[in-house]
Amino acid sequence: MSTGHPIPMVREVMTERPVTATPGMSVLDLYRLFREHGLEACPVIGENDALLGIASRVDLLRMLRPNREFSALDVKAVSSQTVRDIMRYGVVTVEPEDPLVTALDLMVETKLHALPVVERQGGNRFVVGLITQEAVLRALLPTPIGSRP
Repeated sequence: MSTGHPIPMVREVMTERPVTATPGMSVLDLYRLFREHGLEACPVIGENDALLGIASRVDLLRMLRPNREFSALDVKAVSSQTVRDIMRYGVVTVEPEDPLVTALDLMVETKLHALPVVERQGGNRFVVGLITQEAVLRALLPTPIGSRP
């Protein structure tokens, strides 16, 4: 059953100029970024905003899993870790002109909370935005009458 409403494009829903991390940033600074901005994940960028990878709260949790040889968390070892040590390099992305359903499908299939939005130039992908599950839900679900968007 069609409602006659066109499906928006990623560019209409994405957050432009998202918070990003760099590979040399400490994991403690990354965690601070997550807390200050309410993030689940953020793109990791190199020169000229070229996408290198992504780091998420799950990556931080994975880093904190106790080594099976030790019974306690080594705080010194954790504080010496950088984003480069925990980030994932194979990044699922979308482009601004993709239909929003493309982002929705990728999020459902991969269980990712956020996808970097990139523009391709040469052999690089440059971060221009971020799209989250919340943004997709807000764009596709009607807001109940009497509630705030």
